[in-house]
Amino acid sequence: MPFGTDFDFTNMNVAVCIAALVSYGALYAWKARNSTKTLPHPPGPPGFPLIGNLADLPSQPAWIAYLKMGEKYNSDIIRLNVLGSNIIILNSAEAITDLLEKRSQNYSDRNEMVMLNELCGMGWGTAFLRYNNFWKDQRRAFQQDFHPEGVKRFRPIEEEETYLFLEKLLKRPEDFMDHLRHMAGAAILKIAYGIEIQPENDPFLYTAERATEAISATTNAGSYLVDVLPFLKYVPAWFPGAGFQREARVWKRYAMKMLHEPFEMVKHQVEIGVAPDCVAGSLLETMVKGAKDTGYMESVARGALASMYVAGADTTVSALGSFILAMVLYPEVQQKAQAEIDQCCSGRLPTFADYNSLTYCHAILREALRWNPVVPLAVPHRCSTDDFYKGCYIPKDSLLVGNTWAMLHDEAAYPDPLIFNPDRFIKDGRLNPEVRDPTVSAFGYGRRICAGRHMAYESMWFNIASILAVFNLAKAKDEHGVEITPSEEYIMGFLCYPQPFKCDIRPRSSELQALLEATRDNISSQT
Repeated sequence: MPFGTDFDFTNMNVAVCIAALVSYGALYAWKARNSTKTLPHPPGPPGFPLIGNLADLPSQPAWIAYLKMGEKYNSDIIRLNVLGSNIIILNSAEAITDLLEKRSQNYSDRNEMVMLNELCGMGWGTAFLRYNNFWKDQRRAFQQDFHPEGVKRFRPIEEEETYLFLEKLLKRPEDFMDHLRHMAGAAILKIAYGIEIQPENDPFLYTAERATEAISATTNAGSYLVDVLPFLKYVPAWFPGAGFQREARVWKRYAMKMLHEPFEMVKHQVEIGVAPDCVAGSLLETMVKGAKDTGYMESVARGALASMYVAGADTTVSALGSFILAMVLYPEVQQKAQAEIDQCCSGRLPTFADYNSLTYCHAILREALRWNPVVPLAVPHRCSTDDFYKGCYIPKDSLLVGNTWAMLHDEAAYPDPLIFNPDRFIKDGRLNPEVRDPTVSAFGYGRRICAGRHMAYESMWFNIASILAVFNLAKAKDEHGVEITPSEEYIMGFLCYPQPFKCDIRPRSSELQALLEATRDNISSQT
């Protein structure tokens, strides 16, 4: 699709192509003449006049293509110049740490992200905001409830939604990915807004899922040409080649509903004194009420709350989907985890009281986040001032992309990285501090690290422990009784998910099934 994802320059509408290049050519030539030409840039493909490395932007999986590009140029930092925009890929933990972590003051900004923020209406998203006071205020809103101790307040909700999820696995195990998606969305919407969503076809959940589609489609650097040539945002939707405008119009409708509808509902509940215990009610009372500029602070709260779903729902689904795939492919890992759970939780299901005891479940979660990262390429960081690194010049406004996949598949840190092996994180029965923790990179970098990471991690750990306590996960069989081995292929995008696969999910015993039902009934009677 012109100007869309997996952009193919040779297929771009000719009229728009000529207009874009003619309009941009003079500016690009001027920038080239006036740049600091004597300073060495990071290595990369030579490119072509005017368009630079536009033709070198890889299709999915881009993270592997960038890693190979780095190997070709014998560098862990490579450069692409796309129509004058400087894109720098960081392919190692050292480069990512040195720049995005240690120099975070200079690398915490974002690019304008015209397609996502302006055209799709997602400019309120905490992860995509420019590094300014509005972003800082949103981070403060997150930190009010999502610091390591604060997230413990939400454990009862996570437990309740997990047990509902397990019940659905009992009834319709073949729909496990749909159940995961419903569980993750239900937990976050209840935590953020106090919303009890419907068992099926919930309108709030549908709106949020449609809005987050825009993020997966548009966020990787170079996905849409309008992010490189911002003037294209003025091209009318009817113009040949402007399909991106029509896509954005659909996504924006859901983005606005996601931002406003649940917030207005809680705001009204607060006004009449019937608001449930939730983050929205807390922010309205502590940040908005009594603020010098209530309108501004309310917009901060709106954006932070809607961002909670963006930050947590799809990432949880991806990571737990990878976990289930791994258990099917590596039954010995599953058996080892179940032995630990049985020893620790004899006669009951795991609880958060077992958080520090079920070490192997932590190792499985770390490996799931490492094996197939939820976000293989980090959201691009923007350089605020000129910089130098390893003798290379990094101009102001460059976009730096952390290749998380490359970092988490570094053979020096993780031998046999394509193999799912939680034991790599274990030493003498404990988590080995000498092995790099994948959560350090799985949730982003520097000052832009995910503010909801503590709750997300706890929720995923509890789901892993609970699933393994109750169920056996194995390869499905065809009509002839032959095992079906999943392909290990993924749906590629900014967020990645396992391709749909079949597996056999059934209770480990009738006693454990009865225990699940009794535990669920006990929780229901208390809520």
